[in-house]
Amino acid sequence: MPRPFLSTTTRIGESNGKATLPVSPGKKRTLGEVLRALNRGTDAVVIGSERCSDVEAGSMADVMERVAGIRYLVREWIPFALLTMLLGPPGHAKSAFALWLARTIITADYWFNHTRGPDKPGFVLWIDTEGSAAITVQRIRDWGLPAEKIKVPFDDDPLATINLACAAHLERIEAVITKYGIMLVIIDSLRGAHGGDENSSKVAEVLQSLAGIAERTKAAIVIVHHTRKMYADEELTADSSRGSNAIVAMVRSQLGIDKPDKDGEWFRLQMLKENLGLKPRPIGFRVTDTGLEFGKAPEKPRRQTEKDDAEKWLRQQMKPGKVYRASEILAEARENGHSERTIRKAVTERLGIRPEPVRKDGKIAEWDWRVPES
Repeated sequence: MPRPFLSTTTRIGESNGKATLPVSPGKKRTLGEVLRALNRGTDAVVIGSERCSDVEAGSMADVMERVAGIRYLVREWIPFALLTMLLGPPGHAKSAFALWLARTIITADYWFNHTRGPDKPGFVLWIDTEGSAAITVQRIRDWGLPAEKIKVPFDDDPLATINLACAAHLERIEAVITKYGIMLVIIDSLRGAHGGDENSSKVAEVLQSLAGIAERTKAAIVIVHHTRKMYADEELTADSSRGSNAIVAMVRSQLGIDKPDKDGEWFRLQMLKENLGLKPRPIGFRVTDTGLEFGKAPEKPRRQTEKDDAEKWLRQQMKPGKVYRASEILAEARENGHSERTIRKAVTERLGIRPEPVRKDGKIAEWDWRVPES
């Protein structure tokens, strides 16, 4: 279909008082060229309102004087001045891991990822909202921690529960952080820290208040949170969080603790969501009488398959480097309950055998199998 052309003698917009587009006599212009010419630049529009008053605005330059960018309490894992969520199902050592974070600060030890901790021991603010003080106290004794370095919000009633929906309590948290130079605040857990409905988006107001405290004080705030009810073998993700999506939206780093091997004793710590950079590799840990032990992240155990059984049987029957007749191996395998199809797959996929043809009268009469010596 030919492209439409405008007359060379037309002046665009001549009849409506708008700016005109001169067209050179004798030269045709496509409709696309004309529209691009008309849309070039910015239309003149008067911005403003009669209701405005005389005000001054700040700029990002002013913000940069107060905010230095992302700095980390634990490199790649827990940032200063932002909210971090520690997510996991019930009974998955979230509180124990949180206390180990506190231990690193109050003893100036190494972090769980083997990076260097603070230069000197500091204070931690511990906010228990689940009535689990007895468990925490026992761990402090068992792990030999300096309890006086772990602060609680109220001095007159150390067992008093914080309400994050109460302005006076929020002011108390900010004041304690400021007075003691607290780098880390642990809230265990979000569920008991406010009286609102976690399924309501209004819970974001609670987290927004905490985010403001973190931003003003530069402290790292870690919020322990539970997962929703998960079905069997469901993988832990950022969407596993209990309650409204607004909860996840307010945190900038979301750590997850799960147990890939349900029968094992090792937990896996992994980054579920972050807005800060590359995800660090998962880390494994287990809880002992004297604290936490860290190691390689556990993986979900692989289920034993028919091919696994076939591979194990073949390796018992066949020595590397020796040649075997395929028909003889298959006949013996059938007698031991293995299917021919599974054996053939295990031979090539697991043992790396390349069948060699045995010819007779110019035709393939048989196949030889040899397990590579390597």
